[in-house]
Order: sequence, then C-alpha cells, then structure tokens
Amino acid sequence: MGHKKVCLECKLSLNRDFDPGSGLEYPCPTCGKPMLLLPHRFRPPKKTDDKGWDLVKFLIQKGFRYQHVYENGIETSDHYNRKIQYIQYPENLRDAKEFVEKYKDQARK
Repeated sequence: MGHKKVCLECKLSLNRDFDPGSGLEYPCPTCGKPMLLLPHRFRPPKKTDDKGWDLVKFLIQKGFRYQHVYENGIETSDHYNRKIQYIQYPENLRDAKEFVEKYKDQARK
C-alpha cells in the first residue's frame, strides 16, 4: 500500500510507494525539509485550507499521525468475521482537542 509524504511547511502531500531503503527520510521537493510519512488513509486538506492544515499540525504534534485509534484502546470483532472498528479523526480543531484528551493513551510519542 502507498503512503503519503507530507510537508507541513509547504502544505504539500504526495502519494508514493513505500521505499524501505530510503531510511524513511523524504526531502520536500519545494523547501527541502524532511517530509512526514503518514498512512494511506490520511486525506490532506486543500493547499489553501489553512484551518485544515492547522488541524493536521495539531494532531501530529499531539502524537496522532493518522494511525488507527480504537474505542477503549482495543479492536472489536464479531463472531462471524473480523470487523475492525476505529474512531474517525476529527474535522475541526475544537473536536480535535476533545479527541486528543479522550484518546491520549493511544498517541504515539
């Protein structure tokens, strides 16, 4: 599966295949600073959406790099087939503050 390489400075997101030999360092083609590697499920805001990028920056700074976050910190399943249910990421900064507080035990350091 592909990943997203993201530059928070330039508000740039690129789809690229994962390159295990790169050491996970990807310089931004615009500014040259290191880009972040985020999972394929990350959906970047439009370049002109400043509030959307502020939300992304806030979540990443708090340790939420768009990894799966689970209710009660665990995956759930039913008896017939595996059903992984995870919490949807917030869409605004107000909800993000509640999200970070509620799921802080799942943040990555």
